[in-house]
Amino acid sequence: MRLQVEPYKEDEQGPRDSNRAKAATEAAATTDEELAEAKDRVVALESMLASQARAHSDLIHLLTHELRTPITVINGFSRLLLDSAHGLLSERQMGFVTESLNACRRLDLLVRDLLEASPESDSPLRVEMERADLDATIQSTVDSLAPLLADRGIRVDLDFDSSIPNFEFDPVRIEQVVTNLLTNAIRYGRAEGSIHIGRVATDADGRAVVQVFVEDDGPGIAETDRKRVFEPYQRAAARSDLAGMGIGLAICQRIIASHSGAIRVEDGSTGGARLVFSLPISHNRSEE
Repeated sequence: MRLQVEPYKEDEQGPRDSNRAKAATEAAATTDEELAEAKDRVVALESMLASQARAHSDLIHLLTHELRTPITVINGFSRLLLDSAHGLLSERQMGFVTESLNACRRLDLLVRDLLEASPESDSPLRVEMERADLDATIQSTVDSLAPLLADRGIRVDLDFDSSIPNFEFDPVRIEQVVTNLLTNAIRYGRAEGSIHIGRVATDADGRAVVQVFVEDDGPGIAETDRKRVFEPYQRAAARSDLAGMGIGLAICQRIIASHSGAIRVEDGSTGGARLVFSLPISHNRSEE
């Protein structure tokens, strides 16, 4: 009997499996390359962010150093002008010089807070609580910014729903908050327009609070920007074309947080932005 041996035939699936394995190997190599490129981009981005953080820090230190001297000089000469030994001023002139001194005090406070507003700092700002008149603090702030308001022809409407008793807060710090909010409203509001400042006493979470809002008639702040604007060096997209460092609202948030309050952005009644902050009327030190 004669045996016939069939010639060897490669399994028909063999070449296909080989091609799949080759394709998988090539895909894995491509993925490795893409991951390596992505890692390089992440490293480059981290380096850029670190460089920007150093630049911000250097700028802040430069500002705090360079601004101290002119603030001190202006403050010193203003006090000399108020001293009757160097000549008498009219009542109106004394009012101008007094407002200059107040502006120097606010600027000195801002310079001091520049470092405290850095992203690396998350501790509450130091506040000096005292029983004070909130309505008077707001009115004083509006009066001090009268030249800026007049320059743009902007009217301020005050709306205090009813009288409230004096309560504990830091009047210097809250004046700083209102100054920041009102300055922003002047900057972004319409020339010959109006700014609405309101104050209402209410209840929230079972405790008495007072809410203050400053509303402009400018472009407003988009919903997507309303948390970001409270971060240092961040500004709303619709408001990025005007000068500013983007630290005012970050400082405001930390001041209000130091009072156990809150601050937020809302839509204004005329399409602008409404910044609202709340303060507890009864502040319990034992809760701190």
